[in-house]
Amino acid sequence: MINMGQGFPDFEGSRVAREVAAAAIDDGNAASNQYSPQPGLLGLREAVAAFAERRYGARYTSSEVLITAGAQEALAAAFLTFLDPGDEVVLFEPFYPFMLGAVRQAGAVPRMVTLRPPDFAIDEAALRLACASPKARLLVLNSPHNPTGHVASPTELGLIAALCQQYDLLAISDEVYEHCIFPAAEARGVTHRRLADIEGMHERTLTLGSGGKLFALTGWRVAWACGPSQLVHPLGASHTHLTFSAPSPLQAGIAAALDREDGLAEVGPLFGSNYESLKAALLDGTHVRAVCHADGGYFLVAQVPAGSSDAEYCQVLAETKGVVCTPMSVFYANAWPEDAPCDLIRFTICKSREHVARACAALRQGRRV
Repeated sequence: MINMGQGFPDFEGSRVAREVAAAAIDDGNAASNQYSPQPGLLGLREAVAAFAERRYGARYTSSEVLITAGAQEALAAAFLTFLDPGDEVVLFEPFYPFMLGAVRQAGAVPRMVTLRPPDFAIDEAALRLACASPKARLLVLNSPHNPTGHVASPTELGLIAALCQQYDLLAISDEVYEHCIFPAAEARGVTHRRLADIEGMHERTLTLGSGGKLFALTGWRVAWACGPSQLVHPLGASHTHLTFSAPSPLQAGIAAALDREDGLAEVGPLFGSNYESLKAALLDGTHVRAVCHADGGYFLVAQVPAGSSDAEYCQVLAETKGVVCTPMSVFYANAWPEDAPCDLIRFTICKSREHVARACAALRQGRRV
């Protein structure tokens, strides 16, 4: 079976990060393998701040950066920190499935804004209605988006910023796929833009990033949250009660990779090429109705033939092509918000060219490879 379902790279991550982390593990200084300070290693916090300034002109001090055990932990800590029971969280669905459970674990209520194919653009009317709820407290944006690959436009970011300020909402901007913009999208002027950089948003936005995603080291679980001290400091208090600190030697490795931006320029072209190759194979070999537009990220979404549901067609592809993908209904709060069965499936593109080529050959030839 060819795994095109799970969103993790199958190629070696940053060599710089791995070499520095290995050296830290073997360092005679015992502190290298003990707990880091609760906010994270100073060297990594400084590297995150410097990276944000180089790339986006954003200014953070080291005390405005919190290192977490993965961006998932940062999300959980944020929900526990800033939400009271009964508060509403504005979420864009489809969404990373962990999100729903984490919101409910904090005693809060998800308030959905559904994004629809083929481009999964933000529905302004639906977003305005969700933000206007008197119980709305927090909005979560993920761009580039998992699972759709949608990159928020300047117009969409401006709308979100205006509504957050109008209704006094905090924002969590999950930007872990910031480096995954496809070259074809860049040629059309699409770039990754930070919600926190819009006027009036710095003081109410936590921006999440991930060393694991940036450097194809997802198992390391090293990520960060950046924001003003009045948000980062209470977030750190919740972080203390969840994991206390991310792994110390791995933090050192990510800091070195950030300083050198090791391999980041290669990711967008690789994933963009994988998207185009897989799109062509799906349209040629499996008779999907459409492949949805994406400008970046780790994934491709396709629309299955009429009369099939997402789960049924995933089973068909596994049995007849030997290719495993993911039914999109798992990315919605109520399984699927429409009257008809879900007809969308998700494939990962964050793989080596060779892995994607095997999947494309199997999809075209109709046999297991």
